[in-house]
Amino acid sequence: MSVQPEPDQKRHATRSWLATGLALAVVAAAGVVPAAADAATAATAAAPGSASVEAEATQVVLDGASRSGCSACSGEGKVGSIDPSATVALPGVIAPEGGTYEVTLHYLSGDDSRALTVTPDGGAAVTVPVASTGGWDRVGTTTVDLPLRAGENSLTFSAPAGALGPDLDRVDVAGATAKDWTLTDPDAADPVPVDPTWVEPGGRSAALRGGDVVIDYSLASGTADARWSGRKTVTGFYSGVRLGDEFVTTKQYDGACRLTGRTTVTCAKQGLPTLRQEFAFDGDRSFSVRLDVTGTDGPVATSMMVPVMTDRRGSVDLGRNGDNRMVLVPFDNDHWVRYETPAIKDVTPARRSFEVTAFVDDASRRGLVVGSLDRDTWKSGVVADGNDSGGLDRLQAAAGLTDWSYDYGDGMNKYQFNRELKPHAEVSGTTVRSPRMFVGLFPDWREGMETFGKAAAQAAGSRTWDEGTPFGFNSWGGLGARGGDADVMDEVSRFLAEETPGFRNTTSAQGPYVGVDSYWDKMLAPEYAFEDPNTSWAELERYVADVKARGQEPALYFQPFANFWREGLDEKIGGTALCDTCENQTYREMALTVNGVPVNIDGAWALDPTNPGVQNRARIALGKFRELGVRYVKLDFLTHGYVEADDWYDTGVHTGQQAFRQGMAQVVDVVGDDMFVDLAISPLFASEFAHARRISCDVHGALNNWHPTQPDRYQKSTEYLLNSLTYGWWLDEVYAFNDGDHVQFGNYEYDGDANAYLLDDPYPSIWPEGQNRARVTSAAITGIYQVSEDLTATGHPVIKERARDLLQNPGINHLAELGRSFAPVQAGPDAFTAADTFVLRDGGTTYVAAFNYGATPRRADLALRDLGLDGGRYDVTELWTGQESRAAGRLRAVVPGEDVRVYAIEADR
Repeated sequence: MSVQPEPDQKRHATRSWLATGLALAVVAAAGVVPAAADAATAATAAAPGSASVEAEATQVVLDGASRSGCSACSGEGKVGSIDPSATVALPGVIAPEGGTYEVTLHYLSGDDSRALTVTPDGGAAVTVPVASTGGWDRVGTTTVDLPLRAGENSLTFSAPAGALGPDLDRVDVAGATAKDWTLTDPDAADPVPVDPTWVEPGGRSAALRGGDVVIDYSLASGTADARWSGRKTVTGFYSGVRLGDEFVTTKQYDGACRLTGRTTVTCAKQGLPTLRQEFAFDGDRSFSVRLDVTGTDGPVATSMMVPVMTDRRGSVDLGRNGDNRMVLVPFDNDHWVRYETPAIKDVTPARRSFEVTAFVDDASRRGLVVGSLDRDTWKSGVVADGNDSGGLDRLQAAAGLTDWSYDYGDGMNKYQFNRELKPHAEVSGTTVRSPRMFVGLFPDWREGMETFGKAAAQAAGSRTWDEGTPFGFNSWGGLGARGGDADVMDEVSRFLAEETPGFRNTTSAQGPYVGVDSYWDKMLAPEYAFEDPNTSWAELERYVADVKARGQEPALYFQPFANFWREGLDEKIGGTALCDTCENQTYREMALTVNGVPVNIDGAWALDPTNPGVQNRARIALGKFRELGVRYVKLDFLTHGYVEADDWYDTGVHTGQQAFRQGMAQVVDVVGDDMFVDLAISPLFASEFAHARRISCDVHGALNNWHPTQPDRYQKSTEYLLNSLTYGWWLDEVYAFNDGDHVQFGNYEYDGDANAYLLDDPYPSIWPEGQNRARVTSAAITGIYQVSEDLTATGHPVIKERARDLLQNPGINHLAELGRSFAPVQAGPDAFTAADTFVLRDGGTTYVAAFNYGATPRRADLALRDLGLDGGRYDVTELWTGQESRAAGRLRAVVPGEDVRVYAIEADR
């Protein structure tokens, strides 16, 4: 087991923007690039018309050599340890014709004794001596002519017998091109097919009923209309399935559809597969549709099934045209992604909502909710085409729709990246089933989203928790890698016990959690070597004992399907052997691949959840957590195990969803039913495996987006979290809790060793008290309530005083004890900005949280009926100031600039 920084301590690739230097491109006459000043990059650009491949690139296969960082190199990485027993296989050099090509090697060497051998496909090895570049931090070049075949070639580098090679930065091949390893979707702007088949209305029909919903199904045309309380809202919807290059729909059966059960329609015709639509009515205002396809002459294979689709002009009519919008739900919660609510008239099929959406009129609150209920095989999404009347000319709820090639636009999600690198995999079988697609029309879209959430929880069999809302501490934000020190955590534990005894859930027998995030394995000896059976866990055991001695609960962290040791792709990893006599596997062998290349998402390798080595690493760590008495674990970077891939270790797995479910089932089997599982970066739905999920991720302390140069990229603000609460509060119906992320009062950055430190002039060090109050409130009204600050003896005294004051407000803490997320009173003012007012009804008390994102006071004037209250007089108490007042008809208040006010409203006593 290598003791280099490896599994869990590298939570993020270090992004210290304060340490970024200027890029240098200074080339000396001898072809040697001088060492860059500080951490600057110094490398020559590839010549036009050349194939340029970085030696450290993911597709390059190392055997015995190793990757490492290199600030002077063109890709900020290099490959070293090249000796006669090591090889560096560089694929994907495409020659337009057979012949001799000039190959330029960019390398680093501190002496004149180094040499490389280069072997092209089908050719003999060529020895290339290289001169010193003047140091191991300087890049130089040399050239060699090599014979290449027409088409794709590989170049294999090693060192000649008795010699050592230099470090290799990059290889350029003049006149050739480099293979593009990415896959793109030519239909990304319109990813779901439509069926232009014209069908005549009328003919044989059937009426399917449930609650207020009636489905008028035209058996003659294979289409249906949906009515709520007698009013038609969805017209001419049908179902379809992609089979190879064909798109087969219920419109193509020429009257051969028939009712084969009380709520089942079967379409069967010679030469076509059999399509079966299963309708269900589970509530007064909603129904669901599942589509089955059965082959005629054997199994069928499909990568997309569309149980609900309509493409007639005006085919979806909300009956209102006020502030009509579509809620675009993100694929996961990584990289500060936002929910988006474009005006319906601006919606095109290029926009996607993942798993579920709502089409809403925010003026009347009327809304149509559409989404997938089942997640055993498929990932799903919804696309639409809006019109100027506030309705839709097209609606498609499709299984097999991911964010592959999705354009996140030029708004506040413009810095997002595609999590998926290839299309949804095919699903095959004699009969293939889609997930159930939920469709519901509600007088209040918020009720609709909560109803959908309950149905999704029931479908998943969500985990439950009866120990109360977790309160506590998480080490990442305010400590970073320092959290991996038992003495540091002992100081934090002591502060919480002695200085903030009121920061706990008074309704729970559990004390506050004191959790170590990434770098927990620094407490091991040797550090990070949790897979090694000879590793000492004594320091971690001490941390657990110290916390428990104060009546607190320990909490730990793990990444089951991701690894940030970028240079370790070809290193053997302990605990991963596939048999007793087998060698341990490398991350390359355990990684998911797309087009043969290991998948790297946001700096971390994506690991195959079905690989026994990946599963065993999780079993070792999580099993030891249980043995130590830990009953809270935060699982992170789970999207890495969710994405589509070329294949999986388990050949019975065919989709990313299936692989993810298998891997997570193994994880929860180890942690058991009594360990609280909290998901950090993760896909939207995984409630059968976890009690909570962070509603957003990596929120820091500023009220509004702040960064010295790129505030729209690093959206770590309270307002960003509240965007997720505005459109994702209903997830507390899916999970036992939403997680409001860690609370910070200071403005932190991380050094090269991932230790957190407070910024200083000219940047803010500690956010103003009003912003601190808003951040605490945002967490308390979301769910799980955790702080992440430097509360050690050396921590900033102002921050510790804020913790004593703000974390022990009984009224605010009671909101967190309720464990329920507040809903928005209205949607946000535009497509991206969060709502500023949220509401929760608990028994006879209505709570209202009013935020002010602006610098000047905001006057809030709310009709009590918009808060769910009827006429009458009410007593009002503001929970931060204790100020009391009365309200009749309206709640009027002034919220100070960049601050919050929280009101408890009760009937006049």
